Amino acid sequence: MATMKFPFFDLTRQYQTLKEEVEPVILKIFEKQAFVMGDEVSFFERDVAKYIGVKHAITCSSGTDALVLALKALGIKPGDEVLTTPYSFFASTSAILLCEARPVFVDIKRDGYNLDPTKLEGALTKKTKGILPVHLFGQCADMEAILAFAKKHNLFVLEDAAQSIGAKYASKSAGSMGDMGAVSFYPTKNLGGAGEGGLVTTNDDVLAEKAKLLRVHGMKVRYTHDVLGWNSRHDATKAAYLRIKLKYLDGWVKQRALIAKRYSDEFSQLEKAGKLQLPRQLDGNHHVWNQFTILIENRDVVRKNLEEKGIPTDIYYPKTIPAQPVLKELGYGDIYSEAKYCADRALALPIFPELTESEQAQVIDALKKEKGSR
Repeated sequence: MATMKFPFFDLTRQYQTLKEEVEPVILKIFEKQAFVMGDEVSFFERDVAKYIGVKHAITCSSGTDALVLALKALGIKPGDEVLTTPYSFFASTSAILLCEARPVFVDIKRDGYNLDPTKLEGALTKKTKGILPVHLFGQCADMEAILAFAKKHNLFVLEDAAQSIGAKYASKSAGSMGDMGAVSFYPTKNLGGAGEGGLVTTNDDVLAEKAKLLRVHGMKVRYTHDVLGWNSRHDATKAAYLRIKLKYLDGWVKQRALIAKRYSDEFSQLEKAGKLQLPRQLDGNHHVWNQFTILIENRDVVRKNLEEKGIPTDIYYPKTIPAQPVLKELGYGDIYSEAKYCADRALALPIFPELTESEQAQVIDALKKEKGSR
C-alpha cells in the first residue's frame, strides 16, 4: 500500500461541508456589526443547554475560563483544596491555582484514564471543598462513585467536560451531573469553534447567576460592579458557528465511533499479544472519542517510526501535571504511578469524522508492521 501523508486532524475538510450554511449567517452578523453577546449567543446557549440536558448554559471566552468561572461561583477561596486528576491537560489544575486554591491529586484508573474514586478518601483533608473530575478523551469518569463520595463529605463537584460534550454516563450527559460543568470549544474539540470558547453548565439558578455576573466584570447594571469579575464574554460569530455545528455533532460522533471500532478490531490481536493496550468504552458509558489513545511500550521510538512512514500521531500527555516545571516549588513529585504509566506510554492515533477509510487503513497497516504482526 502506497503511503500518502495526511494530517493528524484536518478542520478544513469539515468546513467544506458547512461552508454554504455558515457564510451567510456570519455575513449577516458583520452587516449588523453586533459582535459581542446578543441574540446569537442567547440562541446557542438555549440550544446547547437542551442538548446537554441542563437548565443553564453560560458561554464564556475559553474552556479554562469556564473552569475558573465555575470555581469562583462555587465559592472557592485561597487555601481551599480541590481533589483532581494528575493526568489531564494543565487547565484542570491551573484553574484551581488561579483561584489561589490547592489542587490535591488523586491517581487514575488505567482502563479509562480517569480519576479513581477509590483513592479519594486518602486525599481528603479538612481543607477539601470539592472534586474536579476530568472526562478525559471523550469518556466520563465514574460519576456514581464520585457523586456519592461528594455527598457524604459535603463537597461540590465540578465536571471538566472540555473533551466530552455529548458523552454520557448512565444516560446522563457530561456536564449535567455535578454542581457545575465546564466545556471547551477549542477548534479541535468534537464541537470545535471559530477560535477559543467555553461553556459553564449548571442546574442551579444561584450558581448560574453568579457565573453570568462574573463573566461581565460583575455588572448587573452597566458601570455598577457588584463583585470582582472580568471580561469572559462570548462572540456572536463564534456562537452562530457553534449553533450550526451542534446540529451535526451526533453524526460526527458516530463517525468517530466507527473509526474507533475499526482500530479496536484491527489491533485486537496486538493487544492479546501484549504489544499494546487499547482504549475502550466502559460499561454504562457513551464514549465520544475525542481521542483514540493507546498505551504502548517504547512509545517515542514507535512514534518516530510511524512519522517516518507518513503516519501522524500525538501524545496526550507526555508529563503528569504534578511533574510540570511550574509546580516544582509545590513539591508534589511524580508519585502517581498509574498516571505516570500512561504518560510514558500514551500515543494518540488520528481520529476525526472526515478521516478516510484509506487513511485509516494506512494507520492500521503501519502500526501492525511496526509491531511485527505482518
